[in-house]
Amino acid sequence: MKQIPKILMVEDSASLAAVYQAYLEDSEYEVVTVETLSRAHACLSSFEPDIVLLDIELPDGNGMDFLVETRNLEAPPRVIVMTAHGSSDMAVEAMRQGAFDFLTKPFDAARLKVTLANAASQLRLGEKVNELASLEREQFGDFIGKSLAMQSVYKTIDSLASSDATGFIVGESGTGKELAAEAIHNHSVRRNKAFIAINCGAIPGELMESELFGHVKGAFTGARNNREGAATIADGGTLFLDEICEMSLEQQKKLDTVRERLKKMHRRRHPPHPPPGPAR
Repeated sequence: MKQIPKILMVEDSASLAAVYQAYLEDSEYEVVTVETLSRAHACLSSFEPDIVLLDIELPDGNGMDFLVETRNLEAPPRVIVMTAHGSSDMAVEAMRQGAFDFLTKPFDAARLKVTLANAASQLRLGEKVNELASLEREQFGDFIGKSLAMQSVYKTIDSLASSDATGFIVGESGTGKELAAEAIHNHSVRRNKAFIAINCGAIPGELMESELFGHVKGAFTGARNNREGAATIADGGTLFLDEICEMSLEQQKKLDTVRERLKKMHRRRHPPHPPPGPAR
């Protein structure tokens, strides 16, 4: 819909048309008035109305036929039927044929304005739905699906990918938590660095820090060589700690400490650039 809604008024009574136009003088509508169906047909293509105020009894035909025809347009307007010969049967038939609303003459300015505002609101809502539908993605990374729930997942992944914040992914086993983590990594500025996944539930508690931060030869029994930790390998990329819930409560308590150590390690490796000095 255009910024200013366009209204086509099909009314064969010049005096009534003038009254209705006066009702809308202080409203933000662009109104064109015609007296016959033939001129109304011409305006559908030349004026492209968003809303049609349609009289039923017209000199060259029945407005109900025109109502039916508007349904076949690529972007059909909202049609508000208005007649002085209204009946409940006529109202039901008009709505069945696709009318947005039904006004029985005479009606006042308030009734007309409310009806038009409702029609304009529905048009805007329809445009928003179409806009969102055009943005639907059927696939995102290794995910496949275009339901509203999946669109929400994709949007969340996009949001996390643009951030350096720590993400917490929840879900039942097999729902794709690691796929989500990889998608976040692959859509971030870290995509050219390593993505390292650690299964926390498979690592004994006493070896967790060694797994994350590495060790030097002889640090403990079995440490025959120096070994880089996952945090070092993933520095500048993404470290995914999987199955945190499988860790003992004591190990889980240490995660905050681990996270702080990771931050310090990153700051040491990537110190902030000092502001440029004064030009000389």
